[in-house]
Amino acid sequence: MTTTATADKTGTATNETVQSIYITALRNTHALEKQAAQMIQRQIERYEHYPELSQALRLHKSETDQQVTRLSDLLHGHGEDRSLLKDVVTQTVGNVAALVHSVTSDEVLKNLYTDYSVETYEIAAYTSLIALAEEAGHSRDIEPLRLSLREEERMAEAVFKQIVPVTKGYVAREVQGQKADR
Repeated sequence: MTTTATADKTGTATNETVQSIYITALRNTHALEKQAAQMIQRQIERYEHYPELSQALRLHKSETDQQVTRLSDLLHGHGEDRSLLKDVVTQTVGNVAALVHSVTSDEVLKNLYTDYSVETYEIAAYTSLIALAEEAGHSRDIEPLRLSLREEERMAEAVFKQIVPVTKGYVAREVQGQKADR
């Protein structure tokens, strides 16, 4: 009988651990997406010389806002609220990074590298969230997470395709003595 009780406790503890890991990952990704939305908005406002990049950013801003809502809904569905403190800290770090980039002469290039890095990070985060949802037995969460993953994959590809044209456009503007970052 002790073996059964131990097995039950271990099973419960294991399930609670998986649930905790999953909820923490949802919260972290929620904070990340909120930071990404702010970063994208700042970039959209600055890139008048890069219309294709701006268009991709506008589309992804809308998707990111939807991702924040999806993650909020998933958290709420599990009886959780996002961590306001974690959101504030994560957003502050993003704002500091944007401020540093905005005072450099090659802001658009550094932001482009950051955008690509963030997109690949988000791809990894959603891939992990899907695996965690499966482990936690939350099959209903998987489709919204897959939708977000597809959006991130599409944006990573769009940003990657902009690296060469933006870089060449930046160089051309600099050579002509124009402000290249806008």
